[in-house]
Amino acid sequence: MIMGTQAVGTQATETSERGKNTLDKHDFLQLLVTQLRLQNPLDPLSDQEFSAQLAQYSALEEMQNANKSLQSLLFLNASSLVGKEVELTDGTVGKVEGVTVKEEQVVLEVGEREYNISEVVKVGES
Repeated sequence: MIMGTQAVGTQATETSERGKNTLDKHDFLQLLVTQLRLQNPLDPLSDQEFSAQLAQYSALEEMQNANKSLQSLLFLNASSLVGKEVELTDGTVGKVEGVTVKEEQVVLEVGEREYNISEVVKVGES
C-alpha cells in the first residue's frame, strides 16, 4: 500500500490508510497527477501513454461501480433468506435471523454466529 510519495523540491503527498493492500480510484488518480507533475519536461509523457492511463482509470472506476451494484444485488438476494432455514458448509443448520454487510462481504446471522453467504449449501422453508 502506498503511504506517501515525496520528491526533491516537492511537498509530500499522502494517501489515507484504508486497511487494505489495494489501490482504489482515488489512489490511481493521485499517482497519475503526481506522475504528470514530476515528469521530465524534456521528455514528457506521450499522448498515447496518457490516453492509456486515463482509459485504465476509467476502467477501474467502472469495475468498482459494477462491484457495488453486484454487492447490492447480492445483499437484496440474501435478505430474502431471512426467516428461512439454511444449511452451511460446516454442517450447521439454522434459521437466518438477519443479513449485514461487513468488510464488503454479505454476512448471514444464523443462531449466535455469522456466516459469509458463500457458505450456504442448501435453503429450505422454516
